[in-house]
Amino acid sequence: MGEDKTLPFKTYEEAAEWFDTHDMSDYEDKLRPVDFHFDLRKNREWVELEREIAKDVRNLAKKQNIPTRKLVNELLRERLEHLQ
Repeated sequence: MGEDKTLPFKTYEEAAEWFDTHDMSDYEDKLRPVDFHFDLRKNREWVELEREIAKDVRNLAKKQNIPTRKLVNELLRERLEHLQ
């Protein structure tokens, strides 16, 4: 019997960490085509982070046992208050 390759993520952060450390070509037999629509204009609050910054933030959030988005918001809020 083969290795169980089910991907049971509880958070986006868990999924991101998994995809950063695994090669999808090992899972091609589990992939199937899907159709979807995604409109970036509806998600204006999204910002792109440099890969290393995103990794560092995820690691720090994990150490603090809080969601990455919460840590990012806290860090930005503190910095914005300091600038005003």
